[in-house]
Amino acid sequence: MPARPTSTQHGPALGFRVWERKRAGAMSTAHTHPDIELNFLRSGRIVYLHGGALHTVVPNRLAVFWGGVPHQTVESSSGSGGIWITLPLAWFLQWHLPGDFTNRLLSGELIQADAAPGQMEQWLRDCEQRDPHARQALLLELQAWFTRLAARAPERRRRRQASLDGASHVERISACIAARYQEPITVADIARAVKLHPKYLMRVFKRHCRIGVWEYLTRLRISHAQRLLVTTDARVIDVALESGFGSPAAFYQAFAAHSHGAAPLDYRRRHPRRVGI
Repeated sequence: MPARPTSTQHGPALGFRVWERKRAGAMSTAHTHPDIELNFLRSGRIVYLHGGALHTVVPNRLAVFWGGVPHQTVESSSGSGGIWITLPLAWFLQWHLPGDFTNRLLSGELIQADAAPGQMEQWLRDCEQRDPHARQALLLELQAWFTRLAARAPERRRRRQASLDGASHVERISACIAARYQEPITVADIARAVKLHPKYLMRVFKRHCRIGVWEYLTRLRISHAQRLLVTTDARVIDVALESGFGSPAAFYQAFAAHSHGAAPLDYRRRHPRRVGI
């Protein structure tokens, strides 16, 4: 997320955010948020630690990832400024993008693609406009851009393993959770799968990601449930079970905690299957 002294935000009432960052400085710890995030550098370079792997972002490339995966800027060159966008996950899910693109993002992949600087600057200008048609055009262009990217289905690139102490453990833990979060899995199960002691696993994950293993697992399950609620007509109990919750009671409690108190059916009503501002 942007540091206030070095960023200018536009359009906070749009439902999505577009802002300029004069410099994407390094972060001391990882963080998470529920949105889809896009980063476009005008100049310089940054290195992300995202889900336990390192990714280098350079100018004229757009980096796209889900903010629910722990991420952190670990390196930043001088002049590494650009344009940042966050898009509510529910809107993104309503687009029904082709292929497995959505699953790849929600499973923790960071995807990069070429981007035209002129287009990024236009998006920034559109977000400054008071004209609702300009804002609608921006949202439609974002949808079109994502649709083209998903249709091209770029091959997964081998990620550079993080050299930071303990980060390779975080990558293995994250991968295990992403593969098994729909199962009735426990921390002990994860620890056995990645061959770590449960207490060490929880400690190293918390240290690098500033979020507990169980909280991270729950966020993945809730995001999966939100996706089912806005993209299918499945019953709430089926959504709960499909998302990895062992009982409706546990699902309702977790859902309210991660959805600003909203019940699942209220969330579905607030996010009908259409795109709008």
